[in-house]
Amino acid sequence: MKHNINVTECLYHLKRDNNIHRQDAVTFSFLGKLGSASAAELRKWKNCLKLLIREACNEREISPHPLIVGLAESGIIPSALFHQLLRNAGISADWICSTRRPSRGIHFNESHSHGPDHIIPLPHSCPTELWFVEDEITTGRTLLHLSLRLCRMMNMRSVRFFAVADSRSDHHKAQFRSVLKDHGIHYAVHTLVQMKRREENKSYPDISLTDGIGEGSLRVSHTESHLWHGKNWHFPRQRPALRNLSDVFFPPDPLLTGIFRTARKGSLLVVGEAVDIALGFVQKNTSLSFRHITLSPWKIDGKNIFNRLDICKKYYIYNYHSLKSPLYILNDPIDADIGGEAAAVLSKKGFFVRRLDI
Repeated sequence: MKHNINVTECLYHLKRDNNIHRQDAVTFSFLGKLGSASAAELRKWKNCLKLLIREACNEREISPHPLIVGLAESGIIPSALFHQLLRNAGISADWICSTRRPSRGIHFNESHSHGPDHIIPLPHSCPTELWFVEDEITTGRTLLHLSLRLCRMMNMRSVRFFAVADSRSDHHKAQFRSVLKDHGIHYAVHTLVQMKRREENKSYPDISLTDGIGEGSLRVSHTESHLWHGKNWHFPRQRPALRNLSDVFFPPDPLLTGIFRTARKGSLLVVGEAVDIALGFVQKNTSLSFRHITLSPWKIDGKNIFNRLDICKKYYIYNYHSLKSPLYILNDPIDADIGGEAAAVLSKKGFFVRRLDI
């Protein structure tokens, strides 16, 4: 597919740290994990993602009410941009994302991940088709299991998968196709980049017709209310990890003008799943950029990662040498300890840091 992204400049090959299941990894510039992502960068990638939607429309007409599904953390930004594009086109699309925090919804496991346990909210109404939007499809195992379960729960037979990159081997693509066909599900896969398959994926176990898709593979989580209470989240009624969203209105304009009244330059350092809020801040204030304080543990390689700050032994700031003051720390209340330590560590490094109290 033709697009205006220079893949060699915007795609980074990395090595995972302390993950016995996967050694290789990739990330992309618009996710803000290795460098700050600006409004211009987000617009560029949004225009490229629009090509995937156009391709999907040319292949098959969009049904009246698709549901966009993103998986935390790296699927939050691409699924948010997809949701914006569909809503801007007048398509009545809803949006949900998984969370690794205590919540209510459907529990599932991403076995290869550094944070394998996810919960995704139960949609309040049945969509006409599912649209999974990810940064990368590696083997397709998690997407396949989750799509089969959701299709069964909602009596659906139509799924589309979108990703920036597809790293599946031919064998895994055949397995993917076979399982969906045997379950009577019509599907399509749309990606910007077909990547060379990884050596570690060649020997990855086959996806069996019953592997991980039985009744016990995904369960409805009934987390106690005090664990998932909305006070743990900023704007809880407007977060895709807590409920399906049609229109999203955050951050509110009064908040923007109050914190960034002079449209000052700076970087938002956003903790974990609050990256959906950071997206809104940067899109509404083009003098800002965001950097993700991420759960993804990667090795310093001297090529794409030159330094790393470990925050509370589970979050990471990469390439902090490229940050420029002022820095604004944005975290949900549940991650207040992460935000506090990040602010302290960066202050010791000589940065001017302000924690956002929203």
